[in-house]
Amino acid sequence: MKLAKIGLAAAALLGATLVPLSIATPAQAASCSGSQIDTIAVKRGSSTYGSLKLYYNSSTGNNCARLDRVVDYGTKSGMILSLYACAKGQTQSQCFQNYRGLDQDSGQFGQYAGPVSVYGKGRCILVQAGVADRNHNWANYTSPVFHCG
Repeated sequence: MKLAKIGLAAAALLGATLVPLSIATPAQAASCSGSQIDTIAVKRGSSTYGSLKLYYNSSTGNNCARLDRVVDYGTKSGMILSLYACAKGQTQSQCFQNYRGLDQDSGQFGQYAGPVSVYGKGRCILVQAGVADRNHNWANYTSPVFHCG
């Protein structure tokens, strides 16, 4: 009986030390491929609520975005991330009405929203990001139509 308890304890310890080694961290699991082309702080006043990272993969033509929570990190609160592919020369309002591609992620997240991606070869992108703190105050960002591929 004593050996069985020791064996179970050893198995529990062994399992506990092995499991974290085989699981990817959230940053590894939700990364974008390609080269990072921009980092934008999502702010409310002078306080940074989130960090928006944009990537472009020249071999696939994909643009990718990820929004990392800065405020109340680890606390699940609202986040939204939208990435649009626009025609060259479009204004913001034209892109919102007539986009060529759209990917979004939203929900109650403690660490990040995304990644989201759109095909962007020969196109521009527009990105919207929002991060709420635990008191439901939002910081929002809307880019111009930019990073034309």
